[in-house]
Order: sequence, then C-alpha cells, then structure tokens
Amino acid sequence: MSFYHNRLLEQDYYPVVRFYYYKEWEGFNMPNHSHEAIEIMYCLSGSCLIEVDGTTHKLKKGQFIFIDGDVPHRLFVEPGKSCRMSNIEFHFEELETVFPSFRHLVSEHDALRMLTESPKSYLLFHDSSDVFQCLNALILELDRKEDESVFTEQLLLGQLFIRMAELAAKQQNDTSEQHVYIQKSIEYMHQNYDRDIRVKDVADAVHLHPGYLHRIFKKAMGTSVNGYLINHRITKAKELLKRTNITITEIPHYIGMNSQQYFSTIFRQQTGSTPKQYRRESRYTDSRTVRSEHFKQQAK
Repeated sequence: MSFYHNRLLEQDYYPVVRFYYYKEWEGFNMPNHSHEAIEIMYCLSGSCLIEVDGTTHKLKKGQFIFIDGDVPHRLFVEPGKSCRMSNIEFHFEELETVFPSFRHLVSEHDALRMLTESPKSYLLFHDSSDVFQCLNALILELDRKEDESVFTEQLLLGQLFIRMAELAAKQQNDTSEQHVYIQKSIEYMHQNYDRDIRVKDVADAVHLHPGYLHRIFKKAMGTSVNGYLINHRITKAKELLKRTNITITEIPHYIGMNSQQYFSTIFRQQTGSTPKQYRRESRYTDSRTVRSEHFKQQAK
C-alpha cells in the first residue's frame, strides 16, 4: 500500500486527517474517482456497494473498507435504499510532536508491521466494535480541537491503526482456521459418504458445533454441508450406474442413501433423469464411442 512505502518506515512521518464527515446516501451512484488521500469508509446503517480497483463488494452495518491513495473507487446505493456512512481521509506529513512516528509504531507492533507488508490496494473488514469506537473518538476529538496540539489526535490515530491491524490479523487467522475445518469436513464426507451420516456427524468429526460448521462451510463453498454430501453421493451413484452392473435397488446402499424412493427423487432432481434412464443413456453413449474408435482403427 502506498503509505507503507519505505520512506515512511525510514523517516518520521505522521498520519494527518484531511477530511471527515457523516453522510446518509439514498439511491446514490457516485462517479468512479481516486484521490491521493487514504480513506476509511465505515457503514453505520443500511448497506451499499463499493466498487474498488475493479471489484465490487457489499458493505453492511458494522463493516468498513480501507482504501489506499490513488485507487479508483465508487459508492453505489440501490434506488429506494439508504446507507449511512462515516468517512475519514488522511495522508502523511512531517510534524513537530513528541508522539512516536508511524515507523516507530510499526517497529513496536507485530500486527501493524504485518499490515504494512500487505500488497493489497484495499482491505475489507468486519468490525468487532473496537474500530468504530476508535473512529468515533477520533472524530469527536477533531470536532472539539481548539489549539494546534496534535498529540491527542496522533494518539487516537495510532490506536485506530493498531486496532485495524489486530482485526486484520484476526480475520486472516480465522479464515485460515476455517479453511482447515472445511477441508477436514470434506475429507470426512469423502471417506464416509457410504454410511448413514448427518451434518452432526461431520461436525463431531472436526470438533465444531453443527451451526458454526454450517455457516463457515456455506460461506466458503456456496452450498451447505448436507448439499455438498448429497452432490458427492449422486456423483458416486452416476459412476456406479455407468461403470458397474450393481442393481439400481442396491446402489442407494453403496452411497449412504438407504431409501430407494429418496435416492430416485434426489437423483432425478440433480440430473433430470431417473437412475434407469441415466444408466441406459450413458451406456449407449459409451457403446457408440467404442464402436467409433473401432472403426477408426480399422480405417487406418
């Protein structure tokens, strides 16, 4: 990110707020733009879309985005909807103050150092309320500032950066941990799909509450745990129908579906064919392929 350039880590620069405001947008379409200042856009209520660096994200209450300087972005609020935002823009300058400079803060705080090493042009956050409290305290201080002293402003800005860095580190760790649980869940289902397992069995196998596993699995995979298990079972059923002579009435027991009627209903929903039709059509296709290859060999 631009304000993490080496010069900021080699010389004594300080963040300085250039502009801040609260604003409720209603059915608004902001033109795409960029500016030198770094910006924090915090959603206080409602929701909006933020297009940044060519990618669009939905921002809801309690979420905020941190956008680097000179990065194209725009805000869009759908017609008939509203979104209340708190925005703050800042850049870095040399200042006369006894407060530690940005490079000193980085050298003393591991999470902040990790944040400075991020190559991303923006960061999207789900707040835990800490950042909002820091942001609110900073804005109140800026509103009532009566002298030229910058110490309190720097103190609050430093706290804001540190809380954001800690939140970024936590979100990264949570995502890594969730990925491990999801992979273990998938492995368990692949190894046990032939048994009569349920979501609770998968959750127990990875030592998670079923509700929590459901949330993180669906967010990462785009389908529920049960939906993934059903899809995997139907994939296996299709292989058995196509490549073996196992009777159709026996196949449900090979894939953990002990009800013939349930299996037939789900199979038809997933493939558009009954198991009998699928077997006949797939074998007809295979036989045509074999004959075609045979004729090709004879023609050579």
